[in-house]
Amino acid sequence: MTAKTDLPPIPPALADVALIDGPTAAAAGSMCLSTWHELVRRGDAPKPAIQAPRCTRWRLLDVRQFLIDRANAGADSSTAAAVLAKAKQASSKAREPAAVAKALATRARNIAARNQTAGA
Repeated sequence: MTAKTDLPPIPPALADVALIDGPTAAAAGSMCLSTWHELVRRGDAPKPAIQAPRCTRWRLLDVRQFLIDRANAGADSSTAAAVLAKAKQASSKAREPAAVAKALATRARNIAARNQTAGA
């Protein structure tokens, strides 16, 4: 059996009407299948063209346009700045005394549990 990446390319004349499954769409975007499904659920990725039990397919043209838009959005400096600001805020929250104390207490409990399991 061949891997999905070993399949021949879609002829350009069929690209507008070709349908692909979730694993192929996820592989095209270099993401895991669960990430692809989460993007579809949130409405960020295109909706399926066909949705039946064990047979969900997306239009290749829609997936291709979504991936192009996503790549262009990643190059947008305002989006990058917003992500960076959010990461800095989360990092500063993690350094607050209450968060540090909680992390140290959790670590101590985990070490004690590991030592107790090893000694038993």
